[in-house]
Amino acid sequence: MLGVGAAGFAVFGPRGEREVRDGRIVLDYWEKWTRHEGDAMEQVVRAFNASQDRIRVRYLVVSDIGQKSIVAIAGGRPPDIIGLYAFNVSPYAEANAVLALDDLAPRFGVTLDRYAPGVRQIMLHRGRQWSVVNTSGSVALYYNRALFRAAGLDPDRPPRTIEEFDECSRRLTVRGASGDLERVGFLHREPGWWSWIWAWHFGGRIYDPQKGVALIDSPENVRAMEWIARSNQTLGVRAIDTLAEGFGNYFTPENPFLTGKVAMIVQGPWMANLVNAFRPDLDYGVAPFPSSDGPGAGAGPVGLIDTDVLVIPRGAQHPEAAMEFIAFTQRQDMTERLALAHCKPSPLLETSAEFERAHPNRGIGVHKAILASERAFIAPPTPVWQRLKDEFDGMVLRIASGSEEPARACADLQRRAQRMIDDAETTRKRRYGLGGAMGGQAG
Repeated sequence: MLGVGAAGFAVFGPRGEREVRDGRIVLDYWEKWTRHEGDAMEQVVRAFNASQDRIRVRYLVVSDIGQKSIVAIAGGRPPDIIGLYAFNVSPYAEANAVLALDDLAPRFGVTLDRYAPGVRQIMLHRGRQWSVVNTSGSVALYYNRALFRAAGLDPDRPPRTIEEFDECSRRLTVRGASGDLERVGFLHREPGWWSWIWAWHFGGRIYDPQKGVALIDSPENVRAMEWIARSNQTLGVRAIDTLAEGFGNYFTPENPFLTGKVAMIVQGPWMANLVNAFRPDLDYGVAPFPSSDGPGAGAGPVGLIDTDVLVIPRGAQHPEAAMEFIAFTQRQDMTERLALAHCKPSPLLETSAEFERAHPNRGIGVHKAILASERAFIAPPTPVWQRLKDEFDGMVLRIASGSEEPARACADLQRRAQRMIDDAETTRKRRYGLGGAMGGQAG
């Protein structure tokens, strides 16, 4: 990492003086958002700059932000604030690339108890806080209510168990006279962003963070993979491929959920932005994605929590000024402004009545319930997660195509995954000493 950083130093720095003529500290804030999401964050930045006369934040859009941020940090000239994804927190913390916020954040009123229970786990790694959640999302079932009615299904009672879900999918699937698929109830590959989440919906998981153990060959995950294989076999792999050739990209009017070619989809709250942009007349519903045991007894729905985070990189010149800006973004009015623009739930425990009333996503209550659920989960907090996810994606594609048997595929990936995890742990112990705690205190 340091070698790449040294090579990239000329690209990313130095960037000139951080003080300007009016005496303000200038903070560079790198973010990945563009279009309406970026516009909304820029409004928050402008509000902060207008709220005081000591600090000016510059909002800079950076593509491939994870890689470029690591290069800049290793090269010794990072920005002051970086907007990353939730899955970046663990590897950045392990690499000591960001500052721990345990002491700094509370001094500015940013405490974990202000956040929804499920959101808090995103900000922590090995018991320490390394990030602040900027916007929050959860993954749920979006379904076409009109197609439910046409299939004789009750649009006010979405499926609650995997068994009910499979029956809904069967009744929503339509074939032409030649047997070709014209519409499917559900496809695991659409959009395919979360190939690894299904074990939780079968009562399991794929990683134990306390023990550092992969659970990819667990009975629950094998059942989930068998479920995917069975669904694809029933629909027909070639028939699925033929239908999918007519699917448009995600943020287009030809998105298969908008066109009705897929009646049910697993998606985050940002899906409402897509509907509002291209099909505002679409009658859609939102519900927790079903689980094998149904809604559960008071434990809340099962669902993935996927957020954006703000971090202060190691080497930032003004960590306290950066934390002051981050604290401003965490004010209730600012978090709600950003969440409304992104069609997302607020990451905070408490929200205003106006936020709920004015929200453009009709399923916001479902997403909020997932954030508060005891059964909500996050991406496995291991520094090798991106490599492991790539391997998992490939495994699911092979299982779905029928080229690999689920139990054997899971056993093979289990061995590779555990080697990755063990190697990362060995590296960590070598870096910090056996049992040594990571550094990273600000200041």
